Order: sequence, then structure tokens, then C-alpha cells
Amino acid sequence: MLRSLRSQLAVASAVLILIISALSGLIIVLQMDAHDRETLDGKLQGRLSRELDDIPKTLERSSENSPRDPRLDTGGVFGGPWSGSETFFRLIDGTEVIALKGELPLEQPPLPTADGFSTVTIDDEPWRSLAGTDPATGIRVEVLQSLAPIQQRFESNVLLVSLVTLVAVAIATLGAWLIARFVLQPVARLSHGAATIRADHPAEFRLPAVTTPREVAQLSDTLNDMLERLQRSMLATRRFTADAGHELRTPLASLGTYLEILERNPALDPARRAELLGSAGAEHQRIVRLLEGLQTLARGDAASLPAKDAVDLVDLVSDAVARARRRHPSLELTLHSTVLDSEGTIDGWPEGLRLAVDNLLTNAATHGGARGHVRVDLSCTDDTLRIVVSDDGPGIAADQRERATERFVRGPGAVGEGSGLGLALVQQQAALHGGTLTLGESALGGLAATITLPAGGG
Repeated sequence: MLRSLRSQLAVASAVLILIISALSGLIIVLQMDAHDRETLDGKLQGRLSRELDDIPKTLERSSENSPRDPRLDTGGVFGGPWSGSETFFRLIDGTEVIALKGELPLEQPPLPTADGFSTVTIDDEPWRSLAGTDPATGIRVEVLQSLAPIQQRFESNVLLVSLVTLVAVAIATLGAWLIARFVLQPVARLSHGAATIRADHPAEFRLPAVTTPREVAQLSDTLNDMLERLQRSMLATRRFTADAGHELRTPLASLGTYLEILERNPALDPARRAELLGSAGAEHQRIVRLLEGLQTLARGDAASLPAKDAVDLVDLVSDAVARARRRHPSLELTLHSTVLDSEGTIDGWPEGLRLAVDNLLTNAATHGGARGHVRVDLSCTDDTLRIVVSDDGPGIAADQRERATERFVRGPGAVGEGSGLGLALVQQQAALHGGTLTLGESALGGLAATITLPAGGG
């Protein structure tokens, strides 16, 4: 059983060449045989015409000869131009042969019953016969030519075509084998590269680049794209595991401590018990928020995202601001939008964009100033949408802004139970939508976080 592609290509080429050569050779041989027989028929017609014209002379010579003239002996040979041509003719008067000329076979064929061409068998060999009748005398002339040379030529041609076909098949098989080896070299390189893939390879590791043939190049690009996605997913999983293990250690330890105190002190003061239960619940909520944030980051890192959809950014931001007002009733939260209805739609993921805006609003509400003033500006210029969330808090020093977008990083003056993932999530979502996150100083005196997105696409 042929398992290798190289062998299959070689055999397929051999079979194809065999069929083409055999059919072509057969057609050529049959055409040559038909031409030979047509040429023979033409020669017989010419000889018959001459013999019909020479009937008076032939009869005159025949009457001068004795009845035992060799020309009337069916086993004899008559000389002249017919000698050695494997041809003879007969003059027939009714049912009697009155003259013979040419190379006579040992066995005489039956007399023709009608004019025209026919093929007869003489001494187990085929002969071509053409008969014609002289209208003046009523004498019939039959000219016969042996088909043995034509038959031998046909058999020789068949043998020659067979040999040529076999040689062509052998050459085609060898050529296909060598060409397949050359053509499949890129596939072999891809196979070798795939076999060397290991978990400890660097993230930029790729299979060998292939440019030709086009199909193999496409396969190479597809495999490299798949490898990139797998590596990205693996790195995201590793990072999620490392981050979760590192960041969950403290809240889990605290939660365990609270539970242990409650277990060892069943008669604990109710106020102290309530305090411990409240602290345990807070740690639990912190763990939940941390896991949700890490899971969202991991999906973004692995590019495990649904298909994009049209998102109306004006409606999304307006709804986010309205909900933030309900969560923080003491907060002075204003929205200013200069985006037209035809400008505010982009292709993206509504959940991701909503997560980014909610995080910026929560961050501003948590770290804002005593007056609690947050302003949201939505604008569109030069095919670019901008969402700016400004607060009146202490802000972030210029030399710390870049680091503030890293995971688990909190500013020196941070308050509350944040996880340090908020700005990292915002930056990731902005990048996934083809945009950026920029931190700066707001006109209110605090932090201005600006999400820049391409209008109409992500």
C-alpha cells in the first residue's frame, strides 16, 4: 500500500502517462493501418483498370498458348511485372478461369460472385480482392494482393508503440519521483519544524517560512497562525495560573485566618464575630473580582473572542454613566458628547468596551477628590473616537503613569480594595479594538484617562 505522497505522485504520473501513451499509440497505429489498406485499395483499382483495358491482348495471348500454359496452372508462377509483388489476377468467364498472371498461391480462392472489394483467406493468410466486369465482353477480372506485409507492419507498429509506452512510463515514473522529492521539500521542512516544537520554545518560534509552491506556502502560513494562537493561549494560561497563584495567596490566607478564629472561638463576642464575618465576606468579594479580572485578561491575551459586532459607542457610554450614577449617588458625574449619530458606531465587542468604560468610571469614583466630580467627554475627530474620563483626585505622577497600566500595580496613594487590574483591563480592551489608552492630567486637577478608537472599525 502506497503511504507516502511521493510514491502516490510517482504512481499517478506513471498511470497517466501509460494511458495517454497507449491511447495515442493505438490511434496512430490504427491510422497507419487504415492508410496502408487505403493505399493498397488504390493500387488494386489502378491494376484492375489496366487489366480491364488489356483484356483483348490477354485473351489473344491466351489463345496462342497450349492448354497446359503455366498461366492456367493454379500452382504455377507467371513472370513479368507481377513477379515478387505477392499479387496475381484472374480472368473469369462465367465459372471458368481463362487466364492467370502473377505470383499464384498453392490454394486458389473461390471465384468472386460480385464486383467490388472483399477480403479472402488463401493458405491461412488474408488477401485483398477487387473484382470488375468488362461490359463489352462480360469477362470478370479479379486482382488480389496479399495483406501479409500490411499485417506484419501493423504488428511491428504495435510492438514499437508498446516498447515506447513502457519506456515513457519508466521515464515518467523516475521523473515524477525526483520532481516530487524536490516539490515536497518544503513539506518535509514543515514536518521537521513541527516535530521540533516544544513547550519551552520562545514565543516567537515559528515553522520554516515557505514561499513556493503557493499551496504549501498557504499551509505554512496557516500552521504558523495556528501555532501563534496556541502559543498565545498557552502563555495566557501560564500567566493566568501564575497571577492567580500569586494574587490569591493573600486573600485566601486572610479568609482562612478569619474562619479559623471563628471556629476556635464559638463564644466570640457578637460584634467581633460580625466584624470577622464582614472581613471574610470582603475577602471573598475581592477573590471573585480578582478571578473575573484575571479571566478577562486571559481571554484577551489568548484572543479568545467572539465575532465582532456593530457597537453604538454613544449609547454604550451613556448607559455606563447612568449606571455609575446609581452606584455612586453622591458623585457629580457629567457626560459631554459631540459625536453625531452617524459617527459613533464601531466594530467591536460590546462586553469588552463596556468593561473598559466601567473600570475607568469606577477608578475615577474610587480615587477622585473630596468633591467627587467626574467628567466624561465623548468626541470624534479625523475618524478617531475618544472617550476621556477625568476626575478631581490626586492623579498619577507622570513618571508613574506607564507603570500604572501594568497588572497588579496600584498607585502609592491608592485607596479601597482594588486588585490593580482595572487600568490593565482598559489598556487591553483598547488594544484589542485597535486603539490606545493614554493617562494624563485632567482639567479638574486629577487623572484624565483617554481611550482612542478608530471610528467605524476595530
